[in-house]
Amino acid sequence: RRPQPEMWQIKKSAQPVKAEMISPDEGKIKLTNRFLFTDLSELESVWELKADNEVIEQGVLSPDLKPLQSAIMKIPFSKPDIKENTEYHLCLSFRIRNGSVWAGRGHEVAWEEFELPWKKEAKTVIRSTVNQLTVNESNGSLIISGDKFRYVFDMKQGLLISFNVDGKEVIKRGAQLNLWRAPLANEVDEWAGWRGSRQYASQGFGAWISSAWYSYGLDQMKRIPESFSYKMSDNGSLEIEIRDLMVNTSGRGIFMNHFTYSISSDGVIDIDHTIIPDGEQPQWLPRVGVDLILDPSVSNVEWYGRGPQENYPDRKSGYRTGRYRSNVNEMYEPYLIPQDHGLRTDNRWVRLTDNKGTGIEFSGSRLFNFNAYPYTTENLARSVYTYQLKRSDGITFNFDYATSGVGCTALSVFPEYRVMPQRYDFRITIKPVMGGL
Repeated sequence: RRPQPEMWQIKKSAQPVKAEMISPDEGKIKLTNRFLFTDLSELESVWELKADNEVIEQGVLSPDLKPLQSAIMKIPFSKPDIKENTEYHLCLSFRIRNGSVWAGRGHEVAWEEFELPWKKEAKTVIRSTVNQLTVNESNGSLIISGDKFRYVFDMKQGLLISFNVDGKEVIKRGAQLNLWRAPLANEVDEWAGWRGSRQYASQGFGAWISSAWYSYGLDQMKRIPESFSYKMSDNGSLEIEIRDLMVNTSGRGIFMNHFTYSISSDGVIDIDHTIIPDGEQPQWLPRVGVDLILDPSVSNVEWYGRGPQENYPDRKSGYRTGRYRSNVNEMYEPYLIPQDHGLRTDNRWVRLTDNKGTGIEFSGSRLFNFNAYPYTTENLARSVYTYQLKRSDGITFNFDYATSGVGCTALSVFPEYRVMPQRYDFRITIKPVMGGL
């Protein structure tokens, strides 16, 4: 047995020390002792200054605050020389100074992290043009080859169907619009049903939050390819334009997609994705992004975002920003009812590799969310018991531009944590990862 990931959010929300940033450059923070009977001097207070998760300076604070008192404190760090494309965080940790009957010395009871507004934009990256791309058409496929990579598009379907890195097949099916997730337990409980939309209601679907999504047909969206074209650009990269529609079961609501792929000679792919909804739409959506099917061997996951436990947009403050490692099997959460799980939020990048280190890396034009599991989303959504989950022949990888929160049984998801059906523009960067590099 292991604690459910929500427990870390409960601990964070109830922590006995509150920290607020007053002046980042001066290192001034406001501390509040939320204890009713304990002086803050009974805790050991430690601070760290991090650059991309690497500690570059650290020290100890000595706050002597009585119960329910607040004070402004100055953390004596030295502002470093700011590096390009580097994030800086100030991290605080409050730990038990002396052991007690319920926890040993050094047990952390509160923490806080602040992203510091120190930015230095990198110079424009010029993609490598040393190696030239080879582009060929064959039997309705567009084949792009370079140094240790080979990509194949199905021109009729407008999909990436092969992403081969150093002889290793990584992708079984490329990116397409994804709006669906296996409903959470809170979304199949009638306690919160009165908060669900009655715009779409079908007999037999129940009075659940997810009833409107099923009635609308979010779980059975049909993809209709419209166009596929390509050309070589002046800088030696290949530009591919793909347009398609996602249509619901009634045909009264659609999502128009425009994908622009830019493939450089070093194998890096930039995907500019525009989503425009039209016609009738649900009141809100479970998620907006793309999903891919990856080869089951690329099950090792490394990411720079919140973690290490599962977290969702409306319960993410209890999880530190950092660089973490796991694998697809370990990211499974054994909830009583099979459902969407394992999400990680606020990511800068995520990398999935096999045991030799070969695989694929994703990043975005802004922070994104992701999860990965060895089942199909349909299998997760249809299963009532865990024994009904069947491992598929690929890893389902969801790359979310936005994800709705989880809410609670009685209140559902607050409006600010809902994904609305509106226009979205996002850039995804995909890089091949070579083993041993």
